[in-house]
Amino acid sequence: MKGKTLVSLTTAAVLTAALAACSGGGKTATGTGDTNAPKGNKVYDIGFLNFAYTIFPDPNGKGVEAIKQKFGANIKAQFVLQSDYQEKLNVIMASGDMPDVVAIKDLDANYYKWAKQGAFLPLDDYIEKYATFKGVPKSIYDQFRVNGKIYSIPMYAPTYTFSGTIRQDWLDNLGLKMPTNYKELLDVAIAFTKNDPDKNGKNDTYGFALGQDVNPTPTMGAYWSGAWYHKDKDGNYMPGLIGPGRKESIETLATAYKEGAVTKDFAVLNWAQTNKEFYSGKAGIFIGTPSGMVEDYYTGLLKIDPKAKVVPIPFFKAPDGSQGNLKGRGFFGLTTLSAKLKNDPDKVKKILEILDYGRQFLPLDQRTPQNQQFDWIMGGNGVGYEMIAGKAVPKAGQESSTPIQYMLQRHEFWKPWAPSDDANQFSKASYNSPEMQAFIASIEQMEKTYNKNPYDDPVNLVYSETRASKGSELDKYLLGEQTKMISGQRPISDWDKMIEEWKSRGGAQLMKEVNDGIKAAKK
Repeated sequence: MKGKTLVSLTTAAVLTAALAACSGGGKTATGTGDTNAPKGNKVYDIGFLNFAYTIFPDPNGKGVEAIKQKFGANIKAQFVLQSDYQEKLNVIMASGDMPDVVAIKDLDANYYKWAKQGAFLPLDDYIEKYATFKGVPKSIYDQFRVNGKIYSIPMYAPTYTFSGTIRQDWLDNLGLKMPTNYKELLDVAIAFTKNDPDKNGKNDTYGFALGQDVNPTPTMGAYWSGAWYHKDKDGNYMPGLIGPGRKESIETLATAYKEGAVTKDFAVLNWAQTNKEFYSGKAGIFIGTPSGMVEDYYTGLLKIDPKAKVVPIPFFKAPDGSQGNLKGRGFFGLTTLSAKLKNDPDKVKKILEILDYGRQFLPLDQRTPQNQQFDWIMGGNGVGYEMIAGKAVPKAGQESSTPIQYMLQRHEFWKPWAPSDDANQFSKASYNSPEMQAFIASIEQMEKTYNKNPYDDPVNLVYSETRASKGSELDKYLLGEQTKMISGQRPISDWDKMIEEWKSRGGAQLMKEVNDGIKAAKK
């Protein structure tokens, strides 16, 4: 879910203040003060290609001038709509005319191909020289190494994934306890459907809010997730979509559907429509996560039902004794440098200085006008942002005045490299209403209590040609068949048959490649 977070708004407002604050700065990676200031009169021209969702800063905006004044670098940026970005990037890379810096949105076959072809500059020798690069866990770098080398710097994303959420007020109204397994979850869903949990005297509620592609599947821990968690009889990892945990989830939904406890037309509902089912007060079971929630959805529910209270469902204990969720990859988007920079080490250092500066983490209580680094990055108090109720809020329409938009990483969001997910304080930093803050804080606390050992998906360490070329198609097949099982068009007893069909379509080769890769990675 794409939410209205503080940081996403904050990026929009930063650049103009750069001019006002260009002489002051926070500490660099080495803690020696503002050593980023240009030396002499040399100005480096740095070409930058990036993808964008809704914000397209002016290539000649005030933020560009601010960076030039502070770093002695002229950022020549081009922002491309994300839906068109891959096609544009393919053309540019095929031409051999890669800009100095290119943002990579997805780890796909092209990324590996270009890295193997030598299009990107290896960055291994630079990692230890910059604090925000050095702070990236090895487990993250390992996810996009090519032939053992690091060719990109990852942009931060929390490792939180989604957890189940439920209407606590409905549980209370019906005298029900928080479910701790799928049998109890099914019973609650049916009760939400048949026992008038909102006490309005109408038959207008049900259990699971569900949309197309079986989204969101009630995944109550890594055991039931889409991760390569389970192994087959031969000891090979299998994708979660065909694992025993997934089967239990689909069986639960199929039984609930027969009882009217699942969104009736789920197979054709998009994500926005699925959210509406829950946040309009119809359904009682959904999902949540600390980062990226849409606050207006939750406050909209409270307008409909002021007594509504949504809380997270603690992760279930799995049959193997584990408890905890799948660990997110920990990054979204990569910054790559052109291999042509090999003979210009000073320019490389300038690029990495700018990138590192824009990634440096500042605790929430330091995101104020008094912090020169924050004030500069955000465009200046009263220009790029303003302080409201003690919190920095970006000023709309000031995207081209925010230096962070041009600082050689995925923009639209200021995503400094946090030392931990907890350090972000998403409940306070990203949301405004007390009710929403309390809801997100409850998810954060649940994560601390029940997700102490999140599961690292081994497939993240592997590149599979079949997965790259046919993975989406194979997933689509499974989701289609599981949709039929939920709606009663295909029996759950066909589960093993479905797996064999999947294997014949290319799944067997995918499993072989992934397992060979996992074995090689563990050597």
